[in-house]
Amino acid sequence: MNPVPLKDNARETALTILCRAEDGIFVDTMLAEARQRLDSRDSGFLLELVYGVLRNRARLDWVLNRFSAKPVATTDVRTRNILRLGAYQMLFLDRVPVSAAVNTAVELAKAQGGKHGYVNGLLRGLDRKRDSLAYPGPEDQVARLSTLFSHPAWLVRRWIARFGPETAETLLLANNRPAPLTIRTNTLKTTRPALRAALEAEGVQVAETHCSPAGLDILSSSLWLRTLQAYRDGWFMVQDQAAQLVSLLLAPQPGDKVLDACAAPGGKATHLAELMGNQGTVAALELDASRITRIRENSRRLGSTIVSPAQGDASTYREGVFDGILIDAPCSGLGVLRRRPDGRWIKTEQTVSQHAPLQRRIIENCASLLKPGKPLVYATCTTEPEENDEVIAWFLKGPGSSFRIENPRTLLPETAAKLVDDEGFFRTFPQDPGMDGFFGVRMIKGA
Repeated sequence: MNPVPLKDNARETALTILCRAEDGIFVDTMLAEARQRLDSRDSGFLLELVYGVLRNRARLDWVLNRFSAKPVATTDVRTRNILRLGAYQMLFLDRVPVSAAVNTAVELAKAQGGKHGYVNGLLRGLDRKRDSLAYPGPEDQVARLSTLFSHPAWLVRRWIARFGPETAETLLLANNRPAPLTIRTNTLKTTRPALRAALEAEGVQVAETHCSPAGLDILSSSLWLRTLQAYRDGWFMVQDQAAQLVSLLLAPQPGDKVLDACAAPGGKATHLAELMGNQGTVAALELDASRITRIRENSRRLGSTIVSPAQGDASTYREGVFDGILIDAPCSGLGVLRRRPDGRWIKTEQTVSQHAPLQRRIIENCASLLKPGKPLVYATCTTEPEENDEVIAWFLKGPGSSFRIENPRTLLPETAAKLVDDEGFFRTFPQDPGMDGFFGVRMIKGA
């Protein structure tokens, strides 16, 4: 049955996106396209609903199962996501009246040809007895944390084993907070104070980042960033602080020939160009041909004329030798779950280990393209040792035996130097210091 169009655009669109997310489709692109068709109020509500349900999905299902004769996972995809949307509004959004949450859920079920009686009865039962809910207790930490913070049990078990229950809980909690919207000043065109003044003149509230010398956090804005004059003029690039700091680890010099392996959408490639004063060459390598356009668009807008996009496989690429190489390796992405909450329901325990063979091939191949005495930076947006520490240990003992780790603290601002441990590894976490979870290491090639 074809869905019946409703006037409740935000809730109906949220339902469509949540259903498609269960097919393994990442929601970012769908959200961006949908929000362009909505006014600012509905756009914000849509974002709240989709990310809110994804961040709390396991907890919502646990609650809904207390009032359902059968697990909600066994009902059809539309009905269970209608229930999640209704329960999320009831439990987490004070500004939405319970009656509105229930009634709109029932109307959605009717319009989608679904089980509106089941939806109505379950949500009204939840409303009557939600104060009596008793979540799993401390006797089973995995069940308690995976339910309360809506992360898969395998990941909770892994983080408890690595960090202990208290640190694991703070990490899970941080992942459930909305990620900050952070931008990087394009120093080829402006300065951070000038960018801040320009944004504030357009009604955007910002604050300087505490670690990245080029970063600004967007605190509030009623306008789409892409509609801002500063964006159109190429004064900034959206990029988390941790990603900005990774480029500083390479410390490229004007006139260098640098390789950015796995470069799309061009955030680090354009940052390298800025650090080089737009003098030299940045070969921006990307395997996915469809993403090359993004690199070109961002480079053109930012005026990064030395960025040269190229399609190729970083594990086999052989075009030239370089003064510096930055590898932003494909990984599980477990360091950016706060920014991509749907990822926690798509990834599995096998996801962590399956990237290591490719990561090893990439670093081995790229290392052969580096001039002696020059730096190679290996980075990921994951927190897991199989993709970080263990890859580096394998490399240094084998194909990279001529390389040595160089502590990069002097290359970073004083506030960021503490993010480098005694082994010379750069690490960030969502709970402390409040950035995306990144790993980075700077290595120098021997003669």
